Amino acid sequence: MDAITPGVKFGGEVTRAVQISRMANCSGEQAASIVALQKLFSMSSLFLILLFAAWLLIGEISLLQARPLQFLLYGILLFLLSLFTGILLAPNYIRSRLQPIKPRSTLVRRTRDFLITFLDHLAAIRKNTKKCVMLLLLSFLIWLMYPVKLYLLTTPFMSDVSIIYIGAAGFVSYMVAMLPIFPGGLGGFEVTLSGLLAALGFTMSDAAVITVLFRFLTFWSVMLAGFVFMVLFNIREVYR
Repeated sequence: MDAITPGVKFGGEVTRAVQISRMANCSGEQAASIVALQKLFSMSSLFLILLFAAWLLIGEISLLQARPLQFLLYGILLFLLSLFTGILLAPNYIRSRLQPIKPRSTLVRRTRDFLITFLDHLAAIRKNTKKCVMLLLLSFLIWLMYPVKLYLLTTPFMSDVSIIYIGAAGFVSYMVAMLPIFPGGLGGFEVTLSGLLAALGFTMSDAAVITVLFRFLTFWSVMLAGFVFMVLFNIREVYR
């Protein structure tokens, strides 16, 4: 679903919630809140990394020297980071503000009920400090694997490349891919990463090769593996 819906993670998260609801025999609201919790920890880590990545690249890429663009980039990242941090730190307060609301619209009422369920789950997790820390550390670790993979792909083309700047280029490209413009972020990610690698000293042909290989390893190969697993799982269910 990530490959056919605009942006990255938009369709995949909905599909994941539906599958969790079916397999765990829980309500749609509970399944959606589980997915939202995972996304909250994951995105909180990502936006903190993106803030650092943007700060690094602004000093290296001439295109990012424009002050209005810098203010816009920092503003968006700081707003999203503050939003996720606020939700993490104050779920009970937010719930207390939502609870008295009595919406007449069915859609608004369901949205409020989902948010309350989500905040209840988050408040329960926050009681276990060790688990919260582990979830955040795990999120950081998973995201930090991306620059490692990209760095390993770039070293054959430029041996003295900095893993920090390469990682920053990868994260900024991923941020562009999250914009709901093209299916699966297709096009936006490739153009951004190729352009940033070229700005860091790679030739356009090398940058294009690195981008295609990285995209295949981190996106298309995973999607193909998931498709094969889904087919085998459905076959097993039919013949069980």
